[in-house]
Amino acid sequence: MDQHTLSDAGGQHKRVLWGGRWFFLWVALLLWGMWASPGRAQTNPSLSLLTVELWPDYDRPEVLVLLTGELPAGTALPATVTIPIPAGAQVNAVARISSDNIMVDDIEYSIDGDQVTLTTPDSRFRIEFYEPYESEGQTRRFSYTWQADIDVASLEVRVQQPVAATNLTINPNTTNVSVGQDNLTYYNLDPVAVPAGQSFTVEVQYTATSDQLTVTTLVPAGDTSAAVDPGTTTPNWALWLAIGGGLLVMAAVVWQVVSSRSRAGRPRKPRPVRSAPPTQAAPPPPPPAGAGVARFCHHCGQPVTPGDRFCRNCGTPLKGH
Repeated sequence: MDQHTLSDAGGQHKRVLWGGRWFFLWVALLLWGMWASPGRAQTNPSLSLLTVELWPDYDRPEVLVLLTGELPAGTALPATVTIPIPAGAQVNAVARISSDNIMVDDIEYSIDGDQVTLTTPDSRFRIEFYEPYESEGQTRRFSYTWQADIDVASLEVRVQQPVAATNLTINPNTTNVSVGQDNLTYYNLDPVAVPAGQSFTVEVQYTATSDQLTVTTLVPAGDTSAAVDPGTTTPNWALWLAIGGGLLVMAAVVWQVVSSRSRAGRPRKPRPVRSAPPTQAAPPPPPPAGAGVARFCHHCGQPVTPGDRFCRNCGTPLKGH
């Protein structure tokens, strides 16, 4: 084999080797792309925000816990997240929160002991559950602990004070107290970062003056008139004008009906009839010629006939005879 033949064979061997390497690299990239494609759910990503709301004695004599999680921007969706819950907790709802801030409970989830695993196509989700509290006389206390295998960049805790509660204390203590649009008092803890594996605990204690639940003081479902702070609302003048106009029309109709009935039931006064001017009595016709003058009784005034000597009425002798 000459030198040119060896050279050509070596070049072909190198091209075969490089072609094989590119083939395996292309296959590896394809498999990685399929694994990281949007259709594959990302498992247990971190949370950029976790809001924990604790509502004791809200609609039952327990603590209603609301967990609202938010995934970091750029997280591949759908994403699968595992959230811990206290042992013995009763899960009430698991839902995703759409981009227009609507909760939709159409996502897949499972409950395994003390954790909930869900798959969400949105970057926010909600888990609600109930857990019991300790009660001793009028004193009630409970605690909530967060500890998970995922990082939480910002954990925010908010405690709702029951309507029948006094002397409420929180550990860690907070001076950030506010009144919500529902006119309830809320204690807001400062946000903290909780890395994976670490725990964060909140302890709450208060005195219950009665067994009244908070929900009994709120407006019924569907009526939002009292759910907004009256100081931040403006009057609906169009509605009030429409109501006022309708009341005026109704008042006019009622007045017309009452007036018509009043006129119909009232007796009419007879209209005075103007009498004709009195006519003068016609003078008696003159006596016929040769008849003589009519005579009357000088005693009773009754007429007498010619030739009578006595009154036919009273018998008085007539004068002139």
